Amino acid sequence: MGSIKDYFSGFGKGVASLVKGLQVTGKEFVTPKITEKYPDNRDNMNVAQRFRATLQFIYDKEGNHRCIACGTCERNCPNGTISIATKMVDTWDGKKKKKLDRYIYDLGSCTFCQLCVTTCPTNAIEFSNDFEQAVFTRSKLVKQLNYLPEKPEPKPTPEQIAKLEAEKKAKIEAAKAAAAAKKAAAAGGDVPAAAAPAAKAAEAPVELDEKAKKALAAAEATGDPEKIAKVKAALEKAARLKAQKGA
Repeated sequence: MGSIKDYFSGFGKGVASLVKGLQVTGKEFVTPKITEKYPDNRDNMNVAQRFRATLQFIYDKEGNHRCIACGTCERNCPNGTISIATKMVDTWDGKKKKKLDRYIYDLGSCTFCQLCVTTCPTNAIEFSNDFEQAVFTRSKLVKQLNYLPEKPEPKPTPEQIAKLEAEKKAKIEAAKAAAAAKKAAAAGGDVPAAAAPAAKAAEAPVELDEKAKKALAAAEATGDPEKIAKVKAALEKAARLKAQKGA
């Protein structure tokens, strides 16, 4: 009697388990499918924005990038993935400027730590989520990120040219005035103690000649208060020494 009871009890549990399993299986017939149909859905596949696939430059609509070739990303990369080559160019004002020549990135050794991106002072680079980076040769994983041709240095405006010429002229006049003051000081020698009242009186403003006025006007054209004050002080000192020597 007990064996029959156990038989039907086990049979009932088996049927219940089978029904429960069929319920779970039946739900899958009406559940939306989540299988990715890659590469058929390549155009509309949803890839997480935070996914890091490869490093790239950020170019604007005019094809300009923000990299200043400071080398911060190269120094912070733990694997030596980034290699930067620079060059020196001449600017319109006669100065030297360091510019980026080649920005080499080795995807095969990158650990995607993003230290290069977070430490970039100009936000010139970023990681894209384009995961299709499979190639057949190792050398193709080494990429030059500045793939667009570098643009030439911008030409100066007429205002910039005029300001540069005024600054050059002011420097020349100030140098001449300083040389004249030095020469006059060397010829006049030190002022004796008895002549202190006369020297104090000589500190009063003096009348500048036409040459000195032109030099001061050229300095004022630069708009630099510090430079104007230096040029004015040098010209006045030269005029005082000249007046003392004539007296």
